[in-house]
Formats: sequence, C-alpha cells, structure tokens
Amino acid sequence: MAPHRIIWILCLAVLPLAGCSNRVPLERTALSQSGVDEFLAAGRDARMNGITIYSDAAGARFEFANRPSTQRSAQMDIVAPKRLRTPVIKARTGRFTDIHLLLDTSARQSWLLLPTIQAMEYRPFAPPTGEYPDHVPADIPGYAGVANKVVLNTLHIESPVFYVPPARGGLGPLARATEQVRAHPKSITARSKLATRTHGVLGAAVLRNFAFVRFDFPERQVAFSSDGDYRPQPGAPLLARLPLRDWRGRPAIDATLGGEPILLVLDSAGEFDLSVPAGTPLSQPLLLGDWEPGPLAITTHEDHDLPPGFPARLGLGVLARNSLTIDFKQRRVWIEGKPLRAGRESVTIPSTDPAEPVHYRGVKP
Repeated sequence: MAPHRIIWILCLAVLPLAGCSNRVPLERTALSQSGVDEFLAAGRDARMNGITIYSDAAGARFEFANRPSTQRSAQMDIVAPKRLRTPVIKARTGRFTDIHLLLDTSARQSWLLLPTIQAMEYRPFAPPTGEYPDHVPADIPGYAGVANKVVLNTLHIESPVFYVPPARGGLGPLARATEQVRAHPKSITARSKLATRTHGVLGAAVLRNFAFVRFDFPERQVAFSSDGDYRPQPGAPLLARLPLRDWRGRPAIDATLGGEPILLVLDSAGEFDLSVPAGTPLSQPLLLGDWEPGPLAITTHEDHDLPPGFPARLGLGVLARNSLTIDFKQRRVWIEGKPLRAGRESVTIPSTDPAEPVHYRGVKP
C-alpha cells in the first residue's frame, strides 16, 4: 500500500482532522501495535527533504529544517481567552488550514497531534527517530517527521520538524496543567477549552531560527522576524537586558535567587511564577540583572508534575507582566515595561546585514 494511502486511512480511523473539527478530546490513548506499525510504515528518509539528522547530548538535531523565509516579519495575535496568558497563536498550514499552536520555549522540539498530520502533510522519518519529551512527563513517546510548512501571515516556516505521539487525544501537557493551576474555576475551564482547540506546540528548535521573537503580553501579540535587528521600543522602560544562555536547546538566562546564582529556563507555557528543582533554597529576592520582579510564588517541579531533572523555570507569572524579547541574533533577552501610547511603533526593524504491549521502535529514553 502506498505511504500516502496509509496516512489517509490512519487519519480517518483515528479522529476528525484539523480543519474539519476544531476540537479534539483531551484523553490520551496509545494506538495498538498495529496502529503504530501503520504510522511508521509511511516513513521516509529525512534526506529526501534535504534534512540531515545529528545527535548530541540533548538528543536529535535536524539540520536544514525549520527554516523561516528570509527578510520577513509577522505579528500574530494571542488567541487564548483573555483571562489566560498562554501564548497560543492561529497559524495556517501549507494547505490553507487554520491551526492553533502553543509557543513553548521550554520545549526543545515541536510537537503535533496525530489527528492533525494530514492537514500538515506530515511524514515520519525512516528509520524512526523517537523520544519521550523531557520538558513534561509523558508515557507515550513521539516520532520525528517533517510537515509541509507553517504559515505566519506572509512568513513561512519551511520543512518544520514535529514529533508526533502515536495516540488518540489532545495536548496532554496543556490539559494536565489545569489540575495544577490554583486559579479561578472559570480560568481552569477556559484552559481546558483551549487545550481542545490546540493542535500542537512550536518549540525552541523552530523559534531559535528567527532573528528574534517578541512576546508582548500586555498587548497580547507575538512578533517574529527572520532577519531584523531588534531595538527596544521608544518610550518603553527597559527593565532587563540579559545575555541569552542555552540549556539543551532552550533559551535561558542567568539570575540570582536569595543572593545565589541560578540558571533559569524561560518557560512561555508555564503557569507559575518560578518553579525550581527539589532542594533549591526558596529564599527571595529574585534578581534578573539589576531588576527585581517583586514578590513571587516559588514552587517546586513536583508541585506542577514537571520533570525533576530540569533546572529552574521562569514562568508566565513573571514573564507575562511585561514584554519579553528573545533576541537569538544578538544573543540577548530583553524585558520591557509597557510604553506610553505616544511612543508606540513597530518592533520589526529591517536588518542592516547582507542579505499488545506496544513496542516503540527507535525511541530514545
């Protein structure tokens, strides 16, 4: 049977596809062994898409993938309910189908739901390249593959690589977080509904290929630039300008907590202020350079059902108070307050640079 025929049959057997239905159930159920075998049978060599796979300490690395179109920028609205800070945007697929994606800087790779693979023209790699996510707990691994493209207005991301868990159901990490958030019941309900409408995660492997990504949480917008040089907004107080660090492929910053140095992974999907590994002293204050965000709730990874081996994570409770720019080109992290209305202008500045038990095969623990 032809590979594209296998994908089509598998999609019809699992759930309605993105574009045909805006909602998917949250319950995660693994496919049977035969379902996993059918899914992997559609795989093809990554080199057919011009992608070379390498491995390093963090896991698989995909060269010549996740390529933004050059000399382009895009500004996208955050489409999450207004009572939520979660940066979910509405992008489009190469087949002009709307797709909702969570921007998660703590995720090393990007992840996609199985019901969405046909809308994204996704094809797994062969031999299978699989692993369990390490930024959230999961008992079902994902398999790497390439989709057609992700479209952000006129900015295209070519050959995006996604990991797809062979399972029915919705976005588990987003759904599970509703059990951990101590919030108003309406916020928890809104978060559950958002999870049913979210088709995948754009992780750091995609985001780091941009010159910069700017999360304007007060204005509920996200700006992407493939080549631009970032400059702070006129009239906006610059709260912190920090060197951009890297922890296993994720953006991170150096900070001090209670007078002691600490590495913080930026977690744009974390519904908390600051989450630290067990055993970390919880004394305040937190200083980001010379800026002190003020009183915050310090919790442990166990409180949020997060992997214990992760370093400290700075979440939306702090990040969403202001604007956050991850400047990959200049290796900087900018945190800015809200500007005066008279000083507002575009943040995209043209560049001056030249142009039965299921056996998951090939899975890295």
